[in-house]
Amino acid sequence: MKKLVVLVVFAMLVGCAEKKPLTMEEQWHGYCKSVGNAARTIMLDRQNAIEKDQAIEHANKIDDDTTKTFILEIIEYVYALPEREIKQDIEGAREKVRSEFTAKCIATPHDKMPDYKPF
Repeated sequence: MKKLVVLVVFAMLVGCAEKKPLTMEEQWHGYCKSVGNAARTIMLDRQNAIEKDQAIEHANKIDDDTTKTFILEIIEYVYALPEREIKQDIEGAREKVRSEFTAKCIATPHDKMPDYKPF
């Protein structure tokens, strides 16, 4: 029983230990994951008949230039796709755009982190 108590206390200490700060690359990867998730959401909006003008109006409210550029690019790409293509495989279309824009973001050169809220 004493061993169990010691193990529980040890597990709590390890679990509460201070986490190392993320490197710039780890932060960028997290940001790009959010960009990919935003792309998936934009595709969902398109599939649910949200008009392009509404999407652009909403995107223009974003303060960070890097994020706004990515989002506007995603909107242009998603709304240029033929409707039958995005409705043929609904989940597949969402996943495809998410993975494409995550990869594109990761490959984008960067020298500073954007000021963003995770999507």
